[in-house]
Amino acid sequence: MRIESKLCHLTDNKAVVQVNGWLNEKSLGSALAEGPTVEVAEDKAILRLNKRINGGSNNETTQLPGPENIIKNPLKVELPKNEIVANSNSNIEPSDWSNELTAIDLEIKRLKWSREDEINFLEKSLGYNNRNKITNYNDILKYLSLLKNTDNKNQSTKYNLNINYLITESDNILNDLSWNHVQGREFLQKEFNVSTRKELNEKQLLSFVEKLKSIRNKYLVD
Repeated sequence: MRIESKLCHLTDNKAVVQVNGWLNEKSLGSALAEGPTVEVAEDKAILRLNKRINGGSNNETTQLPGPENIIKNPLKVELPKNEIVANSNSNIEPSDWSNELTAIDLEIKRLKWSREDEINFLEKSLGYNNRNKITNYNDILKYLSLLKNTDNKNQSTKYNLNINYLITESDNILNDLSWNHVQGREFLQKEFNVSTRKELNEKQLLSFVEKLKSIRNKYLVD
């Protein structure tokens, strides 16, 4: 297999290398990887390309030669001109996001969040209700950065304050409507398919309050 490598990004402690694989005249694809040195990044990219090829099509299997038979062409350097190299990685979008997704999982574990906690945070910060719906690499990086800068204690306190405020507000509106617990429970069951407000997340609880306000306004008009 013939390997062509291209240096895409280089700083004092990071290098990003893209490799393209060829078997005779057939392109086997490409892979991108980073490392503390150019050599490490290149080796990681070659390993990633090998794994990708070996796990490819079910209809056709490409037999790859051993590492000793891999031919590396001279490394091509294509760094941006008239720009600071340290910022050049902003336009690089790797095809493999496994490192970033693993880092996100680690941050979620650090924060000790449940799936509901993550969904609430994701909806507020980026407008997604599921991490799997993020298809933009820059959004993945932004989400990871937000998680790294989030303190679990402060986030939980803020979340609980919002919840408590919404529950108190809903209590006041229910009193204005002269609804008892049975009426409130029936409304929750009808609108949200739950029996208590504790089963609602913050977004649902906000919707509950808005629906109650709408009923109260109509009641006052009538």
